[in-house]
Amino acid sequence: MATCPTCGAEEVAGQQFCSSCGSPTSNVYANPAPLPTFPAEAPSIVGRALAGFWIRFLGFFIDGLLLYVVVQLPLHAEHSGFATTVVIVTVTTFFYGSLFIGFNHGQTPGMRAVSVRCVDEDGVSEITYQRALKRAVAYGVLVVIGSIYHFQTYTNPTTLQLHHEAHHFLILFALSLPHFVDLLWVAWDKNNQTLHDKFAHTVVIRTK
Repeated sequence: MATCPTCGAEEVAGQQFCSSCGSPTSNVYANPAPLPTFPAEAPSIVGRALAGFWIRFLGFFIDGLLLYVVVQLPLHAEHSGFATTVVIVTVTTFFYGSLFIGFNHGQTPGMRAVSVRCVDEDGVSEITYQRALKRAVAYGVLVVIGSIYHFQTYTNPTTLQLHHEAHHFLILFALSLPHFVDLLWVAWDKNNQTLHDKFAHTVVIRTK
């Protein structure tokens, strides 16, 4: 390695002026050193195909239909009250999502039917039950908000009763809106995530 003829400091490859005294370096140069490289930021999804809106909607529809047949139909047959129905449906939905996602390789029956599964935000790692629980909590809160309001409709409503029904419907729609937005978020999100996916740092990928 060449040294500076003025101060004797060691020269760096390709250096033309001494870093210590500023004098021109010797005429002996090594090959220019390569520019330093920095690791690129890891992509959020590593080579995995994300599940799109329609395939996720189909999986969600299958899960919803299954829950309706197994849980809600028997409750209607028993003429269960509104509050009882809401509590049982919400609790069942919560455990349905958390247990299947946490212990069945990130797949509910509906997700398995359409060949998608829920994984960590890196697109590779399976999620733990704690992560699945966090995801289910976020979704469960949205379900509860959209289910807490109930009103009766009239068989032969008068004009005033029609106004009352419209008013109650608007309240119900406003409370259900966060749930709808959560499910529709997949359609425009860059990682095809719902809001409860973002809360739990998960994504849904295609398995085929």
